[in-house]
Amino acid sequence: MYAEIISEFLHTDKEKVKEHMLYARDTFHIPIKYYANHQLFYCNSDEELAGYEKQLTESRIQYEKRLSDITGKTPDEAKEYMTTTCASCHITGKEILDGELYKMTPEEIVQWKAAKKARADARVKRLMEKSGKDEAFIRKHMAKCKCIFGIAMGEYESTRCYELSDEKLSTYANLEDSRRLRAKYITVDDEVLTNKILFNKTYKEFLGRDYWVNEHTSYEEFARFIDGKEEVFCKPIDLHGALGVYKVKVEKDTKKLYDDFMAQPKLLVEELLCQHPAMSSFYSKSINTVRVFTILKDDVFDAFAAFVRFGKDGIADNISAGGIGCGVDEKTGKIITPAIGMDGILYEKHPVSGKEFLGFQIPFWNEILTTCEKALRKVPGVNFAGFDVAITKDGIAIVEGNCIPCLSIYQSFFAYKYQGRKYKYEKYLKD
Repeated sequence: MYAEIISEFLHTDKEKVKEHMLYARDTFHIPIKYYANHQLFYCNSDEELAGYEKQLTESRIQYEKRLSDITGKTPDEAKEYMTTTCASCHITGKEILDGELYKMTPEEIVQWKAAKKARADARVKRLMEKSGKDEAFIRKHMAKCKCIFGIAMGEYESTRCYELSDEKLSTYANLEDSRRLRAKYITVDDEVLTNKILFNKTYKEFLGRDYWVNEHTSYEEFARFIDGKEEVFCKPIDLHGALGVYKVKVEKDTKKLYDDFMAQPKLLVEELLCQHPAMSSFYSKSINTVRVFTILKDDVFDAFAAFVRFGKDGIADNISAGGIGCGVDEKTGKIITPAIGMDGILYEKHPVSGKEFLGFQIPFWNEILTTCEKALRKVPGVNFAGFDVAITKDGIAIVEGNCIPCLSIYQSFFAYKYQGRKYKYEKYLKD
């Protein structure tokens, strides 16, 4: 299917595309799906393909190290587990870590895969009903939007890709452009953004909250951290997208709480932020955050795009965790679109509070932009990042940074009016 999609788009011979795809797989160990989804059909030399092979190897080693850190396996044991499980269960190292599959038996992994497939099939069925297209069209078009136009699969539905021409899709902000900006503007190790502990240490002045890590620490240190706190927010170090996050009420027996935390895999425990009343009025059970896309080129700072997220069903505002989001005017900080979630449903008002989205002024907007600029200038070589910012009653707090802040999510907020947003950053990909 991928060879067919690529050859149709490039107006070239399908067999030549297939030959190059198989050459990349057999010579440089690049999986066919990776080849298609990372647009390696544009590679013109073995040197470029070798570079991607190196990236894959580095990612594999990183996954093995993370697994070793989480589970206590030796590096050799982690490597063996990854190699065997990926091969026997036909899954990726990223899936093992993100889904915490290392905690499961082989039978449970089979069930996990079946559940994942059922969700994907349900999405295809919804898309067939919305579009009037058959299953073959939907599946092929989803693959095309990912490998040709770089739009993340998770945003296909909310971005209404099934309604769009190739010409329109080419104007849409997308995930692959996020990767290109990262490759061009982050010239040092991006672990400072991907490692939660390192991020908190590096950007401590912007956090607006205290934190503690359940590793190489004493009860006395924990007691000082927990003193006076009624509730804390817990984040597994090696998960993202709000996976595994939870709140814990602080009881009198803090020694028992310390022991409970120390018995868990590596964990970041943070002081709860007190959210600004205007943000809380939409939905009070989550900290509703703004993502600001920032870049430095020739020492000139630009916050070229932004969106805001709100929780809807739980304690997280992440779109992937059931939250909804709106596009924001990056110059003024006003909401300029209705809200939308992964299922593509539009909300003029928050479904829980009934508060209207359009025209809302996000508090402290100038301070948000100023702080994001200071944060981006903090580490030389990190010239591109998406900062997630919480607004408190006294100011702002940076929650985390992202080295691949998904532009497909940003684009989805403007899909209802068929407005491509690639123009917001296209100039930074040129030269």
